[in-house]
Amino acid sequence: MDGLSKEGEFGYPPELAPLAGKILDVDAHEWAPSRLWPQLFGEASRQMAEAEAIAVEAMKDYYFKNSDCNIEEIDVIDRYMVWNAKGPFAHMAYDMQRRLDMMDFIGVEKQVIFPGNFVIISLMMLGQLDNPNFFGTITGDRRGYAMKMIGMHNDWVIRQARSTSRLRPVATVLGDTVDELYNEAKRVIDGGIRTLWLPVSMLPGGKSPAHTDLDRFWKLCTDTNTVCALHVGNESAFFKTQEWKNAEFFEADEWKIHSEVNLDPWTLGTWMLPGWNFMTTMIGGGVFDRHPKLRFACQELGGHWIGAMGLGLDLWAEYTQTKPWNTRLKMKPSDYIRRNVKVSAFPWEPVDKYIEQYGFEDVFCYSSDYPHVEGGKSPMSDGYDRLKRLGDEQVRKFFIDNGKFLMPD
Repeated sequence: MDGLSKEGEFGYPPELAPLAGKILDVDAHEWAPSRLWPQLFGEASRQMAEAEAIAVEAMKDYYFKNSDCNIEEIDVIDRYMVWNAKGPFAHMAYDMQRRLDMMDFIGVEKQVIFPGNFVIISLMMLGQLDNPNFFGTITGDRRGYAMKMIGMHNDWVIRQARSTSRLRPVATVLGDTVDELYNEAKRVIDGGIRTLWLPVSMLPGGKSPAHTDLDRFWKLCTDTNTVCALHVGNESAFFKTQEWKNAEFFEADEWKIHSEVNLDPWTLGTWMLPGWNFMTTMIGGGVFDRHPKLRFACQELGGHWIGAMGLGLDLWAEYTQTKPWNTRLKMKPSDYIRRNVKVSAFPWEPVDKYIEQYGFEDVFCYSSDYPHVEGGKSPMSDGYDRLKRLGDEQVRKFFIDNGKFLMPD
């Protein structure tokens, strides 16, 4: 089994030994198998679990193939198992005590843990309420059922967060109204949650992210040092509405003078678009001006687009700054990215080139995407190999310093 992972005998590359025990992983997942959903999240999930079990069983060979072993029969923590076991069958995918043991082995101090299929399916159901082919065995109030599942998962997340500050499980917050969004955010924050997932293709509280009606939500997050995160998932709802631009900033009279995840090329080429849209709305709509201490993250949306978005917005700002219709931001748009936003890229992306081209050395963070297949089998080595030519300081920023912004004490 030696040689199947580039990581060292302690789970991390030997070159990262000076950073071991301090590394911050800003994007991992729980991935409980559906057979455990009633036990972990609540009996009401059994109906969805039974439907999901059929799909997971069909994918079992795929996960075993990408794991290079029958991971259901092995319960060890070694270099091989950590980086080769993938999918919902790996013990460390859902056992959070085992997850801590794994983190010790690979030198990770803290880890942000996003939801697995339990929430992703619920979000997809919200986008396909009228589609009888998507989990059609769940009938009746499908929206109410999906929202209940997300709430139950948030309850589980709160229980996990109480056990240790090293685990940063993420709660999913959404709602048709600002009150619904705010109330659930307040509930989970009061329960100890430090990171909120805002589904990237859903209007938060039914409003444009730049609308001032959401300012009390952004203020809540700022006042409590809570991170707001965008993550791949629920892209199907993207641009079904033009409500994104319905914010006071965009309707000013001054403007009126001018007229998760398939790895196919289409998906890889478009799945950053909802994040691009969300962040453009936030930056261009002045949210980070009104809430300068707001912490924001873009995870598993790729890293290639954030620099191009910043450059494009800077060109817009430069062009309009002398025009009579300009409503000026206080800083260059790209400076809001540097100050308020952190991004995790995929292990195959040339992060070193992004940094050289756009100067975002303080933006990119390490992530493993564990236990997802797309996280690869040597994410630490991949990151180190790309960044080492930029020097030890950049390596430390990527693996430790930049991630601290997303894991405040």
